[in-house]
Amino acid sequence: MFAGVIALTAAILVVLPDFAKTTQTQALERAVKTRSASLALELGRRLHAEWEELGVLADQIADIEPELGRAFLEGVAGSKNVSWAGFAGTDGIVRFAANGLLEGESVAQRPWFAAGLNGNYAGDVHEAKLLQSILAPDATDPLRFIDLAHPVTDENGQVRGVLAVHIDAGWLQSYLAEAAATRGMDVFLVGPEGQVSVSTAPLDGDALSVSAIRSAGAGAAMIGEEEWPDGTTYMSVVLPEIAYQDLPSFGWRMVARIDVSDYAFTRHTIMTHGVALGLAAAGIFAIACFVFTTVFLQPMIRLTDTADRISRGETAYPEETRSTAEAAKLAASLARLSDGARTRADDTTGSDLGRT
Repeated sequence: MFAGVIALTAAILVVLPDFAKTTQTQALERAVKTRSASLALELGRRLHAEWEELGVLADQIADIEPELGRAFLEGVAGSKNVSWAGFAGTDGIVRFAANGLLEGESVAQRPWFAAGLNGNYAGDVHEAKLLQSILAPDATDPLRFIDLAHPVTDENGQVRGVLAVHIDAGWLQSYLAEAAATRGMDVFLVGPEGQVSVSTAPLDGDALSVSAIRSAGAGAAMIGEEEWPDGTTYMSVVLPEIAYQDLPSFGWRMVARIDVSDYAFTRHTIMTHGVALGLAAAGIFAIACFVFTTVFLQPMIRLTDTADRISRGETAYPEETRSTAEAAKLAASLARLSDGARTRADDTTGSDLGRT
């Protein structure tokens, strides 16, 4: 019994820590993958709503009057997240825009215009070039936007220009921060050039020292546990694409991380329950040992002592016991042996007296 307890204790000390660590890792991987996938889907759906609205307008404004087109675009720019909306002809001159911003200005050198002439376009976070002096001339931090651009065609399919919106990167930052906080994780959007475009947590030190950021820059999926520049160990996952239906790709890769210490309770719970079960098993072993000794072993020891005395010719009578069937049978056998020995002894004594 004692050897069994020792073996059980050794097994717990050897197996349980690794099992707890494996279970914690699996829980972390499942959590970060599920949460990041739901956030990416939510973000894609939200941006797709803007894209759908842009597509509806693009189908209507090819030959629209500037006043009416401006009114339509002001409705779009009335959203908190859209900073500018406008339509530029094929020559790059803005024909009309929400609140008249940049009307008559050339946007021919802007990436969204050149790409929009050839098809649907979504642009990564960038600093404002033309709107900074108009929207925030005294701001210490530069305005940053993401772009959506849609070609505008006439009824014959000829391109008449480009309809575009600039979405405030500050809105994107706030949106991601709130969505990530509700999921208990940090999120980093890595652009097509490998740079971190938007993050919900400060990234101290060299971003490229983090394997998850490097994998995102290469567009490769990964999941793993590593220490980040802030000295904290995280479980990180890389989603190589953020897509939703026909939304053009921004080229983003999402990196999401969860602090490993947030799931320390999983490992602690397993260890606690494992030790408790081990102690319970040891207690059961101890009780079983006590019962075995009391009910079976001690009566058998007394009976074997009686048998030994009988074998030496001593007068001994076994105590009656019903602790076990075996002990009762042995006691009865010893009693018969003792009676037989006493009878033979009495017969021998009588014969000796007769001869005398």
